[in-house]
Amino acid sequence: MNAVLRSALAVAALVISAQAAAQVTFYERQDFEGPSFTTAKQVGNFEGFGFNDRASSVVVVRERWEIC
Repeated sequence: MNAVLRSALAVAALVISAQAAAQVTFYERQDFEGPSFTTAKQVGNFEGFGFNDRASSVVVVRERWEIC
């Protein structure tokens, strides 16, 4: 996993939001830029979202997520 993504996950895991549902947003480029997609449920394969091997940064809102 690239260092930027790993760091973003660590920071985002500490953020607590007032939103009721857990969600995660993936960005194509570093620094939370470029095309993105947000999900509140498990995604088994990013290929259908056009993000297979392309997500470079992520924001986690509420709860914990495991990203492999």
